[in-house]
Amino acid sequence: MIDNDFLKNNKQKLIQIYINERLRSQNQIGALFIDFSKNNNADVYYLALNDMPEKIRNAFLEKENLNQKNTIFFYIFDSTSSNIIDIII
Repeated sequence: MIDNDFLKNNKQKLIQIYINERLRSQNQIGALFIDFSKNNNADVYYLALNDMPEKIRNAFLEKENLNQKNTIFFYIFDSTSSNIIDIII
C-alpha cells in the first residue's frame, strides 16, 4: 500500500535523492522509483529512461514536460497500483 504520509514527511529528502542520483547518472533524464510493494518498507532508487522497463518508459515518453529542467519525477508503486508524480522545483 502506498504510504502518503511517508511521501509528505520525506518529500524534501526524496527530492534531494533524485537530484543526487540524476547527477550520478550523468544527468540522464529519469525518475525516482518509490516501491511500496514490501510490508513496512519503501525501496527508493533512481532509473534513467534507458534503464526503465519498456511499459514504464513509454508512459514517461508521453509526458510533455519530460525535458523541462525544473521538473523532477517520482514513480510510486505498490503491488496493485502505480503513479507518476511531477514535481516542479
